Amino acid sequence: MNTQRFLYGRIIIVLMLAFLLVGTAITGSAQEPQRGGVLRLAINPIEGTLDPAFSSNNPDATLSHSVYDFLIEPLPDGSIAPNLATDWTVSDDGLTYTFNLRQGVTFHDGTPFTSADVAFTFNRLLDEELGSPALDLLSSIESIETPDDFTVVMNLSAPNPDFLSAGVGSRFTLILKNGTEDPNDPAQIIGTGPFVLTSYSQGDRAILTRNENYWIEDQPYLDGMEHIYVPDTAAQAEILRSGEADLIYSVPLELAESLAGEEDVEVVTAVGSQHTVVRIHADEGPGADPRVREAFKFATNREELNELVLFGRGTVANNDPIAPSFPDFYPGDVTTQEHDPERACELLAEAGFPDGLSGMTLEAPDSLEIPTLATLLQQQWAEGCINVDINIVPVSNYYGSDQWLDTPLGITGWGSRPSPQVFLDTSYASDGIWNESRWSDEELDALIEQARTTVDVDERAAIFARIAEIFNERGPVIIPYFQPGVGAHRSNVHGVNLHPFVGLTDFRTVWISE
Repeated sequence: MNTQRFLYGRIIIVLMLAFLLVGTAITGSAQEPQRGGVLRLAINPIEGTLDPAFSSNNPDATLSHSVYDFLIEPLPDGSIAPNLATDWTVSDDGLTYTFNLRQGVTFHDGTPFTSADVAFTFNRLLDEELGSPALDLLSSIESIETPDDFTVVMNLSAPNPDFLSAGVGSRFTLILKNGTEDPNDPAQIIGTGPFVLTSYSQGDRAILTRNENYWIEDQPYLDGMEHIYVPDTAAQAEILRSGEADLIYSVPLELAESLAGEEDVEVVTAVGSQHTVVRIHADEGPGADPRVREAFKFATNREELNELVLFGRGTVANNDPIAPSFPDFYPGDVTTQEHDPERACELLAEAGFPDGLSGMTLEAPDSLEIPTLATLLQQQWAEGCINVDINIVPVSNYYGSDQWLDTPLGITGWGSRPSPQVFLDTSYASDGIWNESRWSDEELDALIEQARTTVDVDERAAIFARIAEIFNERGPVIIPYFQPGVGAHRSNVHGVNLHPFVGLTDFRTVWISE
């Protein structure tokens, strides 16, 4: 492909899309919200469990967030707000967090909400046998006390600067009813949330109705929601166009451009730390040599990828997961590898590949812009003496079977997180639950551990800056860009405030006009 000609061919589309998407993170109306109506959301099917302790993807998080509530709410701007906890205090030494709970709240079956439900939920997440990703995020909890029905005290073993935002406010911590045996059983999905799950058919749809006894007066505005499971984003767009669906999200930008031209469709965006990781296994094979890892970086033109894949709307990254949406910690002055295919070839020759690297397959999910990214990477890398085949895998198979963890060379889409620490703990620490690159680096591990307990913002920023340098020097990952989350809805849908991790979008204040 002549990528320069391809780039020129998209200039007009980029300008159109920029015009159409400016200021669309929140949509609404000056009108008073109307009650009633059922919102039809077309979304990918849920693959795996319904248990919120394992909410890894948007479809399962969307369902869980509709029927359960958080103790504290993770907001789209990265901050947190009271939810089932009305307020909280932190001891001077940073080791004791005391939460005061909202009174008068009931579960969908009429059972009163108390501190016992909070303790049950968090103790369950701390159970190593359960194996929830939340375990790493909450590992600093030493004990949980419930001195009365509406007070919860969490005692930590060490100060944790992200305990509220990335721990208590993580997407896994939705509050279950005390004694729930199997949250994967639709009959046991009983929360305090704005909607009640009345019907669930795997791979087909979920039907939810308004919780008439919800603790926020007059919310939700909707009578209910219907989650329509459609595995293909193009098909989702078609049923939105036809009026068979009211809202879709996780929309590829190229598809968003076409939707933005529809008379009765509005496009919404959200900016966070969402990004795509291109990585190679670092424990064996070619990726075990840091020179090969660096060759991949020199062979990659990240600026061009941003223009061609994201229409220039992304933010070019530093090959590490610390995003500009973390302004206190973003290392903006890191010097990364400029696009230099000749240097890539030289590094491969030094690493024992004088004729270039071949025989590897780049595996990627059929999700959003990732197939396009894979094709462009194949073309760019070929100029840098790296010749790979491509295997595009259905997204449900790729993530559902852990294929993404096992493939030696792959691409992964990561949703936004409330702190860079979450990415580092789960994906780049040697013992991270999702260490997809199989990277083990002693200096990196020590810095990740240090950042986990450093409360001073400036000191922590310095740690993250060194971590970014390590990624650049010897990391087995390429993060080309941070991309916006994109959704689209019918023009009679109002109040959509898209969350960067779109599965956490709040539907309590969404309403439909006549």
